Amino acid sequence: MPFLVVEDRHVARTELARIVDAGRITVAVQAGSVVGWLRWGLFWDEIPFMNMLFVVAAHRGEGIGTRLVTHWENAQRAAGFDSVMTSTLANEHAQHLYRRLGYVDSGCLLLPGDQLEIVLRKPLAPR
Repeated sequence: MPFLVVEDRHVARTELARIVDAGRITVAVQAGSVVGWLRWGLFWDEIPFMNMLFVVAAHRGEGIGTRLVTHWENAQRAAGFDSVMTSTLANEHAQHLYRRLGYVDSGCLLLPGDQLEIVLRKPLAPR
C-alpha cells in the first residue's frame, strides 16, 4: 500500500484503500520490489474493467504487463464473467499490447482538450 499511495497518482488515497480492501488490484513483485500493478472496477456495474495497468519503466518489455493482464482475465473468468474491458489513450503504446492479447476496439470517447480514449473489450472463452 505505501508504494501504491506514492506511485498510483490517478486515484485518491481513500479510494485506493477501498480498492485494495475489495481485492481489485494485483501487484507484481520481482526480487522483493514492486514492478507493476493492475487495478480494476466494474463498467456498468457488471463488466470487469481494467482501470490501470502500470509497469515500472525499468521493467517494461519483460512480459510483466502481459502476465498481469492474463492473471486478471483468468480471475475474471473463474468468477463467472464472460468478457472484460479496458481503455487507453490513442497516443499510448498499451493499445498494441491489448490488441495483441485479443482485445478489440469497441468505441471511443473524445472529451474537450483530451486525447481520444479508445475503449476495448475481450470475450473470455470458457475454461
